[in-house]
Amino acid sequence: MWSLDWSWLAFTGSEQRDYLERILTCSVASLAPGETAHGLLLSRTGRTLGELWLLTDEGRTLAGIASGGEPVAAELEKFVLAADVSIEHLDWATVAEQAAVADGWTSDGDNVRFRALLGQSVTAGPGLTADGDPQLAQLARLAAGIPDWDAEGVARRNPLVVGLGALVPAEAGCYPGQEVVSKLRNMGGLQRRLTRLQLSAPVEAGTLLERDGKPAGEVTSSVLQPDGSELALGFVKRPREGERLVAGDAQALVLGPGLLDDLPF
Repeated sequence: MWSLDWSWLAFTGSEQRDYLERILTCSVASLAPGETAHGLLLSRTGRTLGELWLLTDEGRTLAGIASGGEPVAAELEKFVLAADVSIEHLDWATVAEQAAVADGWTSDGDNVRFRALLGQSVTAGPGLTADGDPQLAQLARLAAGIPDWDAEGVARRNPLVVGLGALVPAEAGCYPGQEVVSKLRNMGGLQRRLTRLQLSAPVEAGTLLERDGKPAGEVTSSVLQPDGSELALGFVKRPREGERLVAGDAQALVLGPGLLDDLPF
């Protein structure tokens, strides 16, 4: 279980919901006990600092942070100021019982990411489940187009660039970095963005992508599929679904955005 590598927090106090609503990209204030949310903590320049899964409980809000937990917790504490909010660090055993009844913590895209990161059973293709197998979990992640915090360099990137647009919806309230994200979304300023790819042969992460002999991006993650082809993620300059690129000695078919990417190609 990868859950032991996560950081788990509990927010308490009369202003906990207002505080989280003010600093995260997801809606928290109206959640009923037992309901969940999935959002991001951004810098004022629109860079991703942390990704949080929230579960409301009686009198408190639980949060799971999959990567960079301690720095993210420190950032969260900076926003408390004079608000009636307390932040407590928890262990997985304390959270497990509540998480078990949360039905995967929200929507399909979130469910794939949450369960894959925890090493639980996720669909990796027809008749396949991950069930703690790292390769099948990787296959499930890439099939869903879900970025890895390290491989795709989520930290410090704009969420629209790394395929997390659904976590910064256009209708979201005011949060740090909103103006930058909204401007990028509305003006179509994405030069490169994370893209699902199907490769004709295995390639290493970091392999450059070419379009008509010119640089077009790079592969960041890949995994072998049961049919012998390679499924991958990569950053592509102005991708077009269905186009074919060159990745070293392989052909790369652009499949489209992932489950948590709400911007069409």
